[in-house]
Amino acid sequence: MILAHGLGGRSDLPVPLWLALYAGAAAVVVSFFALTVLWKKPKLRGADAGRPLPEALQRFADGGFSRIAARVLGLALFAGFLAMAWAGPDNSAGNPAPAWFYVWFWVGLVPLSLLLGPVWPRLNPLRTIAVLIPARQRELPDRLGYLPAIVGLLAFLWLELVFPHSDSPRAIAFFATVYAVIHIALGAVFGPRWFDRGDAFEVYARLIAALSPFGRRTDGRLVIRNPLDGLLTVSPAPWLTALVLVVLGSTAFDGLTRLPFWTSLDAGVFGGTAGLAVCIALTYGAYAGAISLTRPYLRRGFDPYPAFAPSLIPIMVGYTVAHYFSFAVFSGQQGFGRAIDYTVVSAEVIALVQIAGIVAGHVLAVTSAHDRSVGVLRSNYVKVGQYPMLALMIGYTVLGIALVSGS
Repeated sequence: MILAHGLGGRSDLPVPLWLALYAGAAAVVVSFFALTVLWKKPKLRGADAGRPLPEALQRFADGGFSRIAARVLGLALFAGFLAMAWAGPDNSAGNPAPAWFYVWFWVGLVPLSLLLGPVWPRLNPLRTIAVLIPARQRELPDRLGYLPAIVGLLAFLWLELVFPHSDSPRAIAFFATVYAVIHIALGAVFGPRWFDRGDAFEVYARLIAALSPFGRRTDGRLVIRNPLDGLLTVSPAPWLTALVLVVLGSTAFDGLTRLPFWTSLDAGVFGGTAGLAVCIALTYGAYAGAISLTRPYLRRGFDPYPAFAPSLIPIMVGYTVAHYFSFAVFSGQQGFGRAIDYTVVSAEVIALVQIAGIVAGHVLAVTSAHDRSVGVLRSNYVKVGQYPMLALMIGYTVLGIALVSGS
């Protein structure tokens, strides 16, 4: 099946597991204490930061040709994908549509958004079609926040990780068609803002793009910036924390399903659904516990949930790299309609990329959270007030490495 993420021998680490766990935890701890010594005041400036890119590049990016070309390309790729998914062979061995959907699109959103910033909104074919539909637009209630995106994300994750025929081109075609119809209709009713908050894939791509070194400053200029500045530009709307934790919980579940313990259970659809829900709930509970322990040290009138949520984005990206790297390298080859060559990358390289992704994500998260903390924690408790979040980061790091190791 196409969803057999990576190699079966993911436990073949180039170093002993205990050493990988200690090294990962140590990297997080050392980075934290280095920050407490060297980073005494908030340094990140968010949307005000960045060095302007050449004006010629700005004119090209904002020009009509590039906008129209991106929309036409998005529509053409979507139409080709749907045609192949509906009309091609109904098996992943003879139909590249599953690889296009799960690897080229879902996994591909990560490098695309990291390297080029928020480009998916321009490519998004659903947004393009919705704009062309004449309708009287309504105001999208602010209280919904990212809740519609969470619903769409859960539906996709259930299809990918739980549904027993998730590699069926027809199942994928049905999901994509229904998803498209719903979001085109809602986009026509609520306007472009619907896609900013309601389209799971666009919201996911925007969150990842916040870590890109390329972005827009407050004055609209294209700039190159510290990626951590980009995290401060994420809109702290309701349900943002839950959205990020859903992705983290799903990657934990993906790792769990690769363990011998899980494969011996033969859990089925009901067990898989329950397992996914439990993993998300536990991930959320751990974060909520750390936040509750941090609250006594905060200055009055500060809500830590939306403020610290952007700090989770590097962890989300790191987990995504760890859990999908080998899947992308191997199963992505099916998108070209050829057999998989398992010799293109070694098990040692896979393991190193997995561990590096998890550790780097947590170090960036610690840095972002520290910058936020020194501005919102009471002056006498700046260090001790960060200990709960530090413990959470260490726990996430150790668990992540253990899951990708297959142990």
